[in-house]
Amino acid sequence: MHTDRIGNGADTAPRAMAMAALLVLLAGLTVWLGLGTLREVLTRWDLGALAHPYVLPGHALTLYVVTPLVTLASAFLFLAPGLILSAVFGREKHAAAWIVSGLASSLVIHIAATTVFQLATGVILKGLPYLSFVVALSVAALLVAGLRLSQGHANRLNLERSGRDLWIGAALFLLCLILFAPKFYWENFTGDGSGSLQFARLYINELWPFWSREAGPISKAPSITMVLFVFPESWFLRLFGEWEFSVRAPLLMYLGLLYPVLAQLIRTGREHLPDLRATDVALIIGALLLYVLANVYSGGYHVYFGDSPMPAARETLAMICFMGFVLFFIEDRRALMVVAGILCHLVIPTGVLWLVMWPAAVFLVWRPMPWARLFWVAGIVVAAVLISVLVPVIARQFGLPVTGDEFGADSITARLRYISFFDFGRFAFWAVPLGILPAIFLLTWRSQDRVSRALTLLTLAYFFFFYFQAYRVLLHHFIPAMIPPLVIMWRSPLMQDARWGAPLRGLAAVLLAVSTWASWPEMRMHGFERFIGQYVATEGPVFEIAEPGDGDRFPGFSEKSLDIAHVLLGKLFPMTYGEDDPRMRYYGAPLVWWFYSYEPRPEGIEPIYILQPLDRAGPEDGEPLATEQGYGLFVRDRALYADHGATQLPVDTGAAIYVTPRTVIYGAGDAPLDGRVVVNISKQIKRLIGRN
Repeated sequence: MHTDRIGNGADTAPRAMAMAALLVLLAGLTVWLGLGTLREVLTRWDLGALAHPYVLPGHALTLYVVTPLVTLASAFLFLAPGLILSAVFGREKHAAAWIVSGLASSLVIHIAATTVFQLATGVILKGLPYLSFVVALSVAALLVAGLRLSQGHANRLNLERSGRDLWIGAALFLLCLILFAPKFYWENFTGDGSGSLQFARLYINELWPFWSREAGPISKAPSITMVLFVFPESWFLRLFGEWEFSVRAPLLMYLGLLYPVLAQLIRTGREHLPDLRATDVALIIGALLLYVLANVYSGGYHVYFGDSPMPAARETLAMICFMGFVLFFIEDRRALMVVAGILCHLVIPTGVLWLVMWPAAVFLVWRPMPWARLFWVAGIVVAAVLISVLVPVIARQFGLPVTGDEFGADSITARLRYISFFDFGRFAFWAVPLGILPAIFLLTWRSQDRVSRALTLLTLAYFFFFYFQAYRVLLHHFIPAMIPPLVIMWRSPLMQDARWGAPLRGLAAVLLAVSTWASWPEMRMHGFERFIGQYVATEGPVFEIAEPGDGDRFPGFSEKSLDIAHVLLGKLFPMTYGEDDPRMRYYGAPLVWWFYSYEPRPEGIEPIYILQPLDRAGPEDGEPLATEQGYGLFVRDRALYADHGATQLPVDTGAAIYVTPRTVIYGAGDAPLDGRVVVNISKQIKRLIGRN
């Protein structure tokens, strides 16, 4: 659409509708023509295994042009129905308001439309049929928008200053994929990554994102306060197929949507000042690319390497919701504030914390007090609590599984029970992934306006909420505290000052370079999980439910098969929790090996880890290593099994500055094995109130 202005008058409406239709047509053709190429690229693990997979000029057209454009066009098509309707309903919108309202509308449209279609026909749409369905949704939205405009309603978009934000967001999307292509296309799954794919598979097949208890260990997640990311993942998984990239691509979409929200937060209330310069935009893009480098390659639960679907993609979606909520509060857009607030609650477990901390910060620094908006926020918090209480009750009434309990009250209480004061490395977790200088700008309190001061208080409160937790605190927990300082820095009058502006921009560039150096991981691909999966075979009716559909890897969907595979393969190379254990032997995630067991096996590899019914086992199988629900895990070559288990892989191949010791990730108690000072605050509270 027009980047300068898609205005309010009827005179621009036909042009806007024509451009929207043209974009949908071009995007649909791009995906239709390029989907096969994209899928072919995703099969080329052999390219990822090369010595220098990040620079492959012989495959530049497919890797760096066709596949990124198909991915971008797909993301646009998924969002298009909501964007089209948002353009003709509600208040006048700048780019940030348009994309957040469009995202929320598209979520509702996709959920409603796919549910109705799938229940009515019994057909699970995937691949090109799903593409046709998505395009049809956009056509329907265009018809509704055209009818509304023909009745004299105004076009609601005003992109006079913010239109370029959309193009910059699209450029950031493409640049991120091109720079980190092998990591997105071919990197092996971690346990969190493969779990993310299984969440999307569940929703696609059952139209409900929560597991029954039959699914076994995975049923603890997602909970209702982290379910939102599953829906966009399902879009990409339906279209692209069951690939690693399908649950990584949403991160690119979120990154492209986040930039306009941040740019508008920098701009709002300061419209009289010059807009961001080209150098400013370049520095912000550099900071967001550094953010991706840090959070995708480092700092996760997986001991060998990092992956993006969880948590980086999920937390980036959270930042769209969180920062959108702040923006709409500032601009007094109450309907969008409600929408963004509810999304905050559904995206990550600390969403309600954000909804409480922001009004608290406003209460301290905002004058005159915006009482009406604060009362609205109180209502949003009440609505969020009611959602968490009522959804499980309603689900039970309809015989649906209730939400996972990974982040239930008991879990949260256990996390907050133990505190530590001296984990100073967590300051690097917070400051380095955005280039250090934004965090320093929190010290410029005296020159900050009320928006920046509220963001400063919010950032510090969120940071210290996690800083003091003694256990299970990793890099991604600080993402909501990483992003606001970027807005604080670029809102600062110091950046506009004739004397300080240029030196500060130079310092920002230098510190970005230093932070990139500190965040630099081992730029290698990891293939051992794939290698182990090639030795795994599954047999029996629970694993042979149906022929794989378009783009499918698994032969049908069954919660029981997932549970059996999870439990049995979990006995193959079981995880232990000593700090040096992963350096001495190999272990990993069972659902990752199961995922790769369905890849074509290289010539010469015969499966030795067999999951099959106990009554099918022959003399060559020997005794099962483990059994579950009438199935067994049989190892046909014990010597090779021992060799696999003794494999010593490089540990913590992300940046050293972001490593969290395993004694912190999995520790407990007030006498930690690593010698840290940990305080059990429940004991101290009992002492204070006179209880032993």
